[in-house]
Amino acid sequence: MTSQNPNQPEQTEIHEDYEQTKNASILIVDDTIYNIQLLSLMLKRQGYGVQKATSGLEALDKVNQQLPDIILLDIRMPDINGYEVCTRLKANPTTKDIPIIFISSIEESADKVEAFSVGGVDYISKPFQLIEVLARIETHLRLCSLQKKLQEQNEQLQLSADVLSRSLSQERKLSQMKTDFISVVSHEFRTPLTTIQSASELLEHYEWTKEEQVKQLHQIQSEVKHMTALMEDVLFLSRSNTNKVKLNLTKFDLLKFCSQLVHQIQITFAQEYTLSLSIYISSTSTSIENPHLQNPPPELFVEMDDKLLRQILTNLLTNAVKYSPVNKTVDFQITVEQEQVIFVITDHGIGIPEEDFENLFSAFYRGKNVGILPGTGLGLSIVKNCIDIHNGSISVDSKLDIGSKFTVILPVSDEVFQA
Repeated sequence: MTSQNPNQPEQTEIHEDYEQTKNASILIVDDTIYNIQLLSLMLKRQGYGVQKATSGLEALDKVNQQLPDIILLDIRMPDINGYEVCTRLKANPTTKDIPIIFISSIEESADKVEAFSVGGVDYISKPFQLIEVLARIETHLRLCSLQKKLQEQNEQLQLSADVLSRSLSQERKLSQMKTDFISVVSHEFRTPLTTIQSASELLEHYEWTKEEQVKQLHQIQSEVKHMTALMEDVLFLSRSNTNKVKLNLTKFDLLKFCSQLVHQIQITFAQEYTLSLSIYISSTSTSIENPHLQNPPPELFVEMDDKLLRQILTNLLTNAVKYSPVNKTVDFQITVEQEQVIFVITDHGIGIPEEDFENLFSAFYRGKNVGILPGTGLGLSIVKNCIDIHNGSISVDSKLDIGSKFTVILPVSDEVFQA
């Protein structure tokens, strides 16, 4: 029975490195033909691929045509010397990592220092010994191979570290989201549940007129709708975050859609706010003010995801109204172009603090200046997810106590159909 050698994997890697160096390509640069022929013959016998150049400029041209694995470079040449060749190669990001071994008859220490200072990895004096040249070539090829592997491993480690960092960050965000979810939902559910319980107990234990009973039942229904809407928001956000919400394009009348949406929001807020809707069609230079007041209203068909669009506009318009003073106007402008629709919603409300912009579209996040105004911090997160699913974009311009402007750009499929 033979035991496994623990050094076997390392020995295998060394053997593989050795075999790779044997297949390396070497560029010989020397203006003496005899030196080139001698080195070329020896290197080819060892299995290396060989390129030849008899001048510095020819060497640079050869390198640009095919990158060698290592260069044997003479210093004294008729056009540009080896130092200049090396300097140019090291200045080029594509060629800077090629090992360069200088071969020269110059024995001055200053020249050797110069060879290393311009980027050479070794220096061999003429007349050279073939065995020495071969040994140094193999050494530097192996070093270069090991450096590349080390760099690859470092890049892989960095990539793994980045992935781990993102995973930890995502995990922290998820944990915080769960905490926020429990906090928000418990708070948002506690009040309506208390109201429902009180109303049901009153209906059970007291004699009420028909009108009073209906009033209590409406109160229960209202609170149930509020809780249902909250749960639908949470479920939609969960599905969109897990890529379970898909883009579903349908053809519909954009003017009718937006007009009805504006009308519904005005009814919801008891018409305490004015929503001004204007639409501009760039292809025909047509402007339409408050199309819901026109009889019959014009038609403008587009292909978009109407469910996602409803989520986007309902949340943005509701926020604009909710955070604006009573009897202020909210402007809702739509620009219809051939391949996109631009929605601009402008209010004259409390504005958004600059420090809140970073987390503006995070789930359960609310601005520092909202005070006692009701909300869950889900609206803008849902808006951003819907826009991303629709391959659109959103931008915000806001100033404290002056107001906010949200600009949403959504692509439309192929073309706009104006009836």
